[in-house]
Amino acid sequence: MIAGIGSGGHATVMQAWDRQLQRRVACKVSLDLSALHTMTPEMLETLGITDSARADLCEAAAAGRRYTPLREARLLALVEHPNVISVIDVGLFQLHFIALVMPYMPGGTLEEREFLGPWKDTLEVALQIGRGLAAIHDAGILHRDLKPNNILFDADGRPFVADLGLACLVNDSLDMGDRVGTKEYMAPAVVERGFLDVRDDLYAYCMIVYEMFHGHSPFASMADRERGRVSKPSRADRVPRSIDKILARGLAPDAGKRWPNMAALLGALEAVHQPAKPGWPWTAAVCGVAIAASVAVGLLVSAQPAHADACEDISGELASIWDDEIQSELRGAFGNRQAGDGLDRWAGRWVDVRAAECSAAKASGASTKPSPCSASLRDRFQATVQAFRTPHLREGLSYATVIAELPDPDHCIDHPHDAEWGYGGLLELRNIDVEVQALVGMGDLEVARDRQQSYMNLSLELRSDYGVARAMFWRGEIRRLDGELDGAVQDFERAYEEAWAMGLGVFGAEVQMKLAAVAGARGEFGSVDAYALGARGVFVEYRPDRVAELLQVHGLGLLAGPENVRERGVALLLHAVELREAELQNHGGTRERLSAAHESYARGLLAVHRAGEALEYLELALRVHQEEFGHGSWRTRALLMLKFFAFVELGRLANAETVERGLLKLDADNEAWGRYTEDAFTLANRYSATGEFRRAAEVLQAGRHMASQHGSQEEVWRFDIAIEELVGG
Repeated sequence: MIAGIGSGGHATVMQAWDRQLQRRVACKVSLDLSALHTMTPEMLETLGITDSARADLCEAAAAGRRYTPLREARLLALVEHPNVISVIDVGLFQLHFIALVMPYMPGGTLEEREFLGPWKDTLEVALQIGRGLAAIHDAGILHRDLKPNNILFDADGRPFVADLGLACLVNDSLDMGDRVGTKEYMAPAVVERGFLDVRDDLYAYCMIVYEMFHGHSPFASMADRERGRVSKPSRADRVPRSIDKILARGLAPDAGKRWPNMAALLGALEAVHQPAKPGWPWTAAVCGVAIAASVAVGLLVSAQPAHADACEDISGELASIWDDEIQSELRGAFGNRQAGDGLDRWAGRWVDVRAAECSAAKASGASTKPSPCSASLRDRFQATVQAFRTPHLREGLSYATVIAELPDPDHCIDHPHDAEWGYGGLLELRNIDVEVQALVGMGDLEVARDRQQSYMNLSLELRSDYGVARAMFWRGEIRRLDGELDGAVQDFERAYEEAWAMGLGVFGAEVQMKLAAVAGARGEFGSVDAYALGARGVFVEYRPDRVAELLQVHGLGLLAGPENVRERGVALLLHAVELREAELQNHGGTRERLSAAHESYARGLLAVHRAGEALEYLELALRVHQEEFGHGSWRTRALLMLKFFAFVELGRLANAETVERGLLKLDADNEAWGRYTEDAFTLANRYSATGEFRRAAEVLQAGRHMASQHGSQEEVWRFDIAIEELVGG
């Protein structure tokens, strides 16, 4: 023996000299626990083993009698790969010890290395480790204790997967039932249920590779680990985001959401390392796989002749959504064929069902158009394909989950009118975004908050990074409108980070626009300018149609400032009106945007005490809005409130009273009793501020009457207190 290398469990690794082959080797030496009962007291004393230690060792021997160096050597002998440690010899050493002889690795362990160079160099090492692990799996073995100090390096820096002391054959039900290994690199479910299959080794591998790239654990806490919430990389500037997404999938707590095997995972990583050339054909795979792919790709083509007599255009109904070129594109995007094959199989089933449906309709003389069920499924399929083809939409997506949850087209055979069958998945994500936007715009924050939470839950389920960022954005907007400014800032800042990470400049500018609005509410007028100008640079280049919207936000954000700041805000709001007028004249479209610009400018005019001009623009805004949407819409209430403020400021109290009654009637007609209460207090406070206490009391009395009929006792008490304070004052 020359020197010790390391120790762990019941084994010690020593560096030794092979006198026969004149080379250094490593010997993994462990006490033969099965021979303990044959040792004399003198032998035990020589080894330093006390009676109590002997009892403990015997117990350990009984529990782990299967895990012997000889067993490890036999498992290693099943694998032959340049990245897996080999076995040279195994045998007894000094009667009561077993020695497993392996090549000496002077490069140390992965735990002792840092990877600070180019990311491609780090990825190359990771790929070699992965290939070694894949070879172990191909031999029918589960490693079960993959961790950095079980990966060794030779003098040239080549990595070797080592230490199969706790490994077992996947088909060995007895060994597979044991819970062994290192918890720090186990999936949460493995700790609870034991090992399932190669996906549990894959989890440990992804943890190791993440640490190689970023220098820290993928998880900030055990709670994050149990939820699969991977930490934001600290070295994101030097590592492609696609690598982190690939690893995050491998770190899913649910084994079903991970990569199915090492081959699929390595294929994805290799695609990042050496991206496929554009147009790389599906048939570039090995012969057997290529044949399977050609069969799958041919489903849409073969479906047409089979039903050509009945409905000739069936396969053409998916032609613009799904074809060979799109399949090839997705293979390059995901680094493997699974997404394309899964979508192709589903598309083939849809074509078969749709063809049968069309043929039956034609035979009966009915319309051959897609049934509501088939059309709904087609829309969901289209939303799915579009998301997969769009880089920022597919980031983080669990495409296996998304494809698996595509509804079965066979349902439409017996339920052709079930238009809800296709609802869900990525189609639902898209629809919820639109729905939340509408609810927020209408000010229905309670319902918007509920739908936003649904948006977040579904995004997390599908592991859609874009969906999570958008859901976070809308939560921030709801908080902003509800006055929770600190929470809003947190959400917006996180959404901005995600937008930046995904390279979504327009989305980032949208977030900056909202941060400008928050800064205005806080009186941080320098920040208003900074955020707005940052967003404007992006909008001018990529979304000039949104510049007017930004000017409105910028201008409104300055209205609480000193006089010179307010005047600057009013100028911005007037510019927004001019832009909206030009857009309408040049491009047509809805006039509602012009109405909104008029409203914003009127708010600015009120802020600088130009109430007469404000009334003119409010009349314009109200007339245009009511022509577009009628008299009972959600914006009518806001416009009437502004008219009320203008009339009170001008001293035109009779007009103010008319508007007041119309506004409260609108709340009552809509049975919006909560709004009725809040509007009554707003109106009364404005009357009180101008010394019109009688009018204020009348409004509060009307509010109390409605609260007693439709509200809560707490609202009635609130009115009683306000009336008492008003009368007392």
